[in-house]
Amino acid sequence: MRILIIEDEPFIAMDIEAAVEAAGHEVAGMADTQAAAMLAVQTGALDGALIDIRLKDGFTGPKIAAALRDDFQIPFAFITGNAEQLPADRMGAVHVVPKPFTQAQITQALDGIRRRLED
Repeated sequence: MRILIIEDEPFIAMDIEAAVEAAGHEVAGMADTQAAAMLAVQTGALDGALIDIRLKDGFTGPKIAAALRDDFQIPFAFITGNAEQLPADRMGAVHVVPKPFTQAQITQALDGIRRRLED
């Protein structure tokens, strides 16, 4: 799968990238703001996304998630230290990965994205 990483902390983004690649998937790109994420979604062939809810431009992860869900039908998972700020329905995320995360948690999220694509 081709996965977009939406994370504004460079070292965390690199850790997520390594975890995605270790799980056998390709990183389609990285974005650290809502504008960069939406540009990547519109210009790239993506299978899914891993999204932090708080980015450089504020609490924009949920806005990105809503666009992925409603406009592009791209499955996603949240990776966040602020899971309590998500709505109860998690906005349709296939998984919520807490920070700090493990390889196994990233793999679970990617498996959820893969299953959603197969549905």
